[in-house]
Amino acid sequence: MYSKAFCKIYNEFGWNYFPRAFGEQLLEWLRQNQVTVKNSLDLGCGTGILCEILQENGIQASGMDFSEGMIAIARESNPQICYEVADMIQYRPDKSFDLVTCTGDALNHIIDLKDVEQIFKNVYGYMNTGGYFIFDILNEKEVSAGEPIDLDFSDTVKAQFLITQNEKGIVNLRTTVFEDGELQFEENIAETVHDPAVICGLLQKSGFQVQKCADQLLEDTPAHGTTWFVIAKK
Repeated sequence: MYSKAFCKIYNEFGWNYFPRAFGEQLLEWLRQNQVTVKNSLDLGCGTGILCEILQENGIQASGMDFSEGMIAIARESNPQICYEVADMIQYRPDKSFDLVTCTGDALNHIIDLKDVEQIFKNVYGYMNTGGYFIFDILNEKEVSAGEPIDLDFSDTVKAQFLITQNEKGIVNLRTTVFEDGELQFEENIAETVHDPAVICGLLQKSGFQVQKCADQLLEDTPAHGTTWFVIAKK
């Protein structure tokens, strides 16, 4: 899905902010709700930041991602954590989990709702009874097309992001990186905006109890407005 160059940029220049912030809030949510988690799986784990946070807090964490580049970075960062390269639509691990997460709008990369439903059925199958499936999806406010966004990663490395959306609702994020004014690479990532009501319906159809769908994970934190957080229990 991602080129090696994009994975390197992802790892070095700021995309790790969200999994760190989410991880802190997730640990607080577990504490507030007195939920005990022995082991966890992060679908679409990227470079493994959330897995590392959970592992550091006494949870046996594991992760999977479709991108070999992301998994390579994750394994190098923490070889004690089990990481796998796999397609989450077909992924069926040989053990069960107390907690499954899927963050950073990874589910929005799954364009077909039939595939989303298959993922939900799979997760339900490898989740322990009483376990939680916690994930996020894009809010329609987050994907408004606009002017290009320019970022300076360093004195020599610059990046530009541009979001566009076609008539079918497919969102494209174009990332262009320059070094010393020379184009280094361009990456185009396709996503779609899922209706949260439809997503919750698919969860229920798969057997889950939907406990929450809101723009904040914790009640006492400011609403993000751009992300829906979903909490489902088996």
